[in-house]
Amino acid sequence: MAHKISVTGRPTSSIQDHDKYLTFDMAEKGSPNAPQGIPFQSNAITYTVVLSSKQFKKLNINQEEFSQRRFLVQGEPCLDIPFEQCAGEIGVICMQIQEIEDKEKEKKQTKQTPKKGSRAKKQEESQPQEEIKQEQEKKPLLVPKGTRDWMFLEEIKVPEAFLQFTPGIAKQKAVEESIEKNGTVDKPIIIDPDTHELVDSYSRYFVAKKKNLDRVPVHY
Repeated sequence: MAHKISVTGRPTSSIQDHDKYLTFDMAEKGSPNAPQGIPFQSNAITYTVVLSSKQFKKLNINQEEFSQRRFLVQGEPCLDIPFEQCAGEIGVICMQIQEIEDKEKEKKQTKQTPKKGSRAKKQEESQPQEEIKQEQEKKPLLVPKGTRDWMFLEEIKVPEAFLQFTPGIAKQKAVEESIEKNGTVDKPIIIDPDTHELVDSYSRYFVAKKKNLDRVPVHY
């Protein structure tokens, strides 16, 4: 079975067009919480992502805007990409890519955007319905509300008390429907930030593992 890898962040290079496929670099910071007893810190790693032209077109983003957005890339690691196409330390063959919510950008926009006056409100109301529909289609797929980070499922430690419990069918079905629709669980899984131990949301963890999810959204 091939290994899976997920990378979250902004592109650190412009996108390179190679006719039928494209490449770009991404950097991901290491975890600040190394297990006790290990003297080494996890450093940032640079990845080179390889995706098809078809995958890029589905994002509906031009190449100039691409480096300003934030993405979640899921795929398989590859170490034998030709060096001239792989400035990163590890290559990633992209299986799925989606734009995710940029919290920092959202905060800045909230601070800078003035309150709407009656004139602005009237202009918004008079906007053609077709334009409103197009704007809604361009909006990124949002991560679950309250998400603080994304974590590999295997990094989450589950107490024995949880493992002896099987979630109800109704709860499992609700989470499964969210995974089928959005690609992830409906709400972040609650964990201890220091020990990575599961605190709550075992039903979501249970279904995520059942569905073989690589990463899940978490809240501390």
